[in-house]
Amino acid sequence: MPKQEKLPVWDLSALYKSVDDPKIKSDAKKNLVDAQKFVKRYKNQVAKLDAKQLLAALKLGESILQQTAKLGSFAYLGLTVDSANPKINVLYQQMEDHATQVQSSFIFFDLEIMELPAARLQKFINDPVLKNYKHFLANIAKMKPHHLSEEEEKIFNDKAMTSSGAFNRLFDQHFASKKFKGQPLEAVTKQMNLPDRKARRAAAETFTAGLLEDARMLTLIFNTIIKDKAIGDKWHKFTYPEQARHLSNEVDQKMVETMTEVISRNYKVVEDFYLFVAKVRELPKLKVYDRYAPIAKTDKKYSYEQAKQIILAAFNKFSPEFGRIAKEFFDKNWIHAPVLAGKQGGAYCAGITPDVHPVILVNFQGLNESVQTLAHELGHGINDYLMSKQTLFNYGVPITLAETASVFCEMLVFDDLKEKTTNPQEKFAMYIQKIQGIFATVFRQTAMHKFEQDIHSLQRQKGELTTEEFKALWIKRQNEMFGKSLDNSGSELWWSYIPHFLHTPFYVYGYAFGELLVLSLYAQYKQDPKPFVPKYLEFMSAGSSQSPQELLRPFGINLSDRKFWEGGINIIKEMIVEAKLIYSQIKKNR
Repeated sequence: MPKQEKLPVWDLSALYKSVDDPKIKSDAKKNLVDAQKFVKRYKNQVAKLDAKQLLAALKLGESILQQTAKLGSFAYLGLTVDSANPKINVLYQQMEDHATQVQSSFIFFDLEIMELPAARLQKFINDPVLKNYKHFLANIAKMKPHHLSEEEEKIFNDKAMTSSGAFNRLFDQHFASKKFKGQPLEAVTKQMNLPDRKARRAAAETFTAGLLEDARMLTLIFNTIIKDKAIGDKWHKFTYPEQARHLSNEVDQKMVETMTEVISRNYKVVEDFYLFVAKVRELPKLKVYDRYAPIAKTDKKYSYEQAKQIILAAFNKFSPEFGRIAKEFFDKNWIHAPVLAGKQGGAYCAGITPDVHPVILVNFQGLNESVQTLAHELGHGINDYLMSKQTLFNYGVPITLAETASVFCEMLVFDDLKEKTTNPQEKFAMYIQKIQGIFATVFRQTAMHKFEQDIHSLQRQKGELTTEEFKALWIKRQNEMFGKSLDNSGSELWWSYIPHFLHTPFYVYGYAFGELLVLSLYAQYKQDPKPFVPKYLEFMSAGSSQSPQELLRPFGINLSDRKFWEGGINIIKEMIVEAKLIYSQIKKNR
């Protein structure tokens, strides 16, 4: 990637002009007044509403919460690209406080809907007038056994700012400014993917040493948030740690356990693959810092413009609508791409509200991985864009479907590049990187899910965990996955920098869920593209207007079927066979 290339930063003017925009203050003031008016108008009145009146209340509530989301999103987006800016930090905290106030004022509304007699609530769910809110109301009904009184719910909501919310903020700010021998987190973790093994080892040692410096604090943060969740679960009558997440994901425990079991039973696939990788590298055994290093020698780099053209070509090949939407992200500066001091590492897409375009954050560094990451986030972006036809309560999808569009778009780009690549070394490198990425999403996230189950369960049994207990549980689950193929020593603290464990407990199984789902959908697309594309666009436009199982019915997918999950694993096995075949051809031609 040319050093002089100027990478784009996003334009957030659809929200506000700057952190000093006076409209922020005036909008927040009006938003709070509107929320108070909503309370005055509807509190203790829901039971008296007919279907048309309830529809009017739902629409008004959406408009108020939509404004709250815009204010909070602007502050969060600013913080993630300039965490050291004191003005943005102040604004972020102000908007967190503001959102808490507004959300607290709305607690009564869901509770009063829940308190309706079952027959009356079901009548609302089935009423054609409320058709657009059918699924929303059904989900409220499902949560009825787990809600407290309005005052109790307000206490939990208000205290979140000084409990889990405060510790999450501390965690985020710490790693945004944390230096590992003078380097930010993003830079040192990237170095563990370099071709030079000594450089990888040095980066791994630097990374571990940096985590060790903060192990005491990070252990406290983890313990506090795990305990905070246990308290919330107890009061809300959730009987096991994952239950709240399963309900919000609209899946049942058996479904997730079936998927997890299928993946775990296939850990041998991981072991065999990395034994093959060790053989290719001519190493007796891989170390933890060898996992994602490039396996074939290639100096291939991409400029941002090249990445853009590659992605647009692949998307247009699938659907002109995909290509058109992705082009808007590039043309209208909806992407923040450069690596900057104080900028959050990694990547994300923020779907804000149905009436505001989504935006994407990446840290583009010119590698094949950067191209795939950009394609991944654009998948989220296209999904959010297509969902803009939905109203706020149907905007967004549960975690189990959240990665579907993004991983599908990665596959589109991978397939297109694979077909255009004639150099066997480059093609082999692409295959290995793709397989490693799938492993990280399916097998590693499953091992992480099991670790998460372990730490929540153990703390509920015995109380606060020590750093050594966290380390032991982490290594146990990593060793189960890699078997004899990898030496995990030195990575015992690598659980401590993963934000998903803290921000969204039990999020990670959604990655495995989404990846295996995409492999199934992509196989359908390759088999018969013409009828698939319109169904897929409709699926991506539907948001959360239906349950995952209902949305996937047109594709003939049954999420409770063990064979469905095994089918996804079989596709991974086929990719490994293809990679080994390419390698045998390379060896033959030497």
